[in-house]
Amino acid sequence: MPIPVLTGPSVVLRPHVEADLGPIVERCTDPDSVRWTTVPSPYTEDMGREYLAAIMKPSDEQVSWAIETDGAYAGTIDLRAWTREPGHGSGNIGFVTHPRARGRGVMSETIGLVLDHAFTDLGWELVAWQANVGNYASYKAAWRNGFPLPLLVPALLPHKGRMLDGWHSVLEPDLPREPQVTWDEACAVLQEHVRTARRPG
Repeated sequence: MPIPVLTGPSVVLRPHVEADLGPIVERCTDPDSVRWTTVPSPYTEDMGREYLAAIMKPSDEQVSWAIETDGAYAGTIDLRAWTREPGHGSGNIGFVTHPRARGRGVMSETIGLVLDHAFTDLGWELVAWQANVGNYASYKAAWRNGFPLPLLVPALLPHKGRMLDGWHSVLEPDLPREPQVTWDEACAVLQEHVRTARRPG
């Protein structure tokens, strides 16, 4: 799939470039990224260089955008295809924010742009979101874009040698693209999941 440039009010989604290496290493060594993602730890510059070379190339299975805000790298978002049959496309999103860009609505806006691309430009029927149970920040960005309350799925996601319980939510193009419950209502459900789930320590 090609890597188109997508532009919003505050962010630009673009192909990665070699200058993104330093910020990528920074986000991959950030404690929150280490906790909630499958990034290796310790993470080296050589690992970052290999990762960057892979995501700079167009792929049949995945599009990886660099998120840019205020002229600087702010994270990465992936759109991964499960099926690309005409009129029946589907897949999931995965994303991580650079520490300096957190708490500013950057990822919420970014997800909206990618959903527009998946539903309007690619004609997909659904986009899924998944995360380890307890990753409230990830779900909050998805929740702002209309993703329904997630299901708790046992042993959904591999994480550093273990299978951990995960959250799974699916958005279809005809669903509202805004929260369907308040954040407090969402947290009441999510906290019950956290109480019983196998999740990152």
